[in-house]
Amino acid sequence: MRVLVMGSGGVGGYFGGILAKAGHDVVFTARGAHLEAMQNNGLTLIDRGETTLLKPVTAVRMPAEAGGEFDLVLFTVKTYDTAGAAEAIEPVVGPNTAVVPLQNGVDAVDEIGAVVGPDRMLGGSTNIGARINEPGVIERFSPFCNVTIGEPKGGISERVEKIIAAFKEAGQEDATASPDITRAVWEKFMLLAPLASTTSAANVASGKVNGTDEGRALWKQLMQEVHAVGKASGVNLPDESAVNMENFFLNLPETHTTSMQRDYAGERRVELEHLAGTVIRRGKAVGVPTPIFDTVYAVLRIRALSFGGVS
Repeated sequence: MRVLVMGSGGVGGYFGGILAKAGHDVVFTARGAHLEAMQNNGLTLIDRGETTLLKPVTAVRMPAEAGGEFDLVLFTVKTYDTAGAAEAIEPVVGPNTAVVPLQNGVDAVDEIGAVVGPDRMLGGSTNIGARINEPGVIERFSPFCNVTIGEPKGGISERVEKIIAAFKEAGQEDATASPDITRAVWEKFMLLAPLASTTSAANVASGKVNGTDEGRALWKQLMQEVHAVGKASGVNLPDESAVNMENFFLNLPETHTTSMQRDYAGERRVELEHLAGTVIRRGKAVGVPTPIFDTVYAVLRIRALSFGGVS
């Protein structure tokens, strides 16, 4: 497949890297020093201690520079860059292109689909810990790594099966075609919106949250608010979803961190509005109160405004 990675940070760099290693024609988009390093030195993947250098790789600033159309677009920019990135991929999205967002939040299919067309969209979800260690170097540091892809309207199509097969052939064993991708996306949201919020507010790793009575109680209250909002929005989220996400949360390793926590610590732009902010906004839309998120969001927004992390 010809693959475009729209946003070559930890998630995009890792998954694009394993697909390139497996022989797919992958084009990476990046900016600044990261782009320059990939263009000059290739892309280094560190996967739990194993290092692979992919050289040369094709890296560009804007998708149009690559020319032509792509079979698959892995859309992996930060959520606050979604609108601009969606416009940037439009010139390379053809009638047979599949766009798979692997982002945080629950709005990607609608936001990107409004630009490139809903028929180009697939739903996607991933749980992975990965980051840019230095320009041109991507490290996966989490013991877990999964990818789930499906049709937004439900069911499993031929194009979904083809993409999942490519991931599996690239060594991504935990790759799943889901008949209900909306549920999978919201289940991740049930885990991440509370976890990113608590780790960022307390400025601690995940293990410092699930390792205390207070942290476990706060995360669970927040998770229950997300669960209620999702169900009221018409998403298929049985009680099993809450149980599964709580088990995942309780088994996170002590050193695990969230990307929003790391962005707060580095005083960079943060995804607050697409995580906690989305829970509150959607809760108001469906008449579900979110008092715990209201409070945590206020604390996080004050902190982010202090260094320009939100507008």
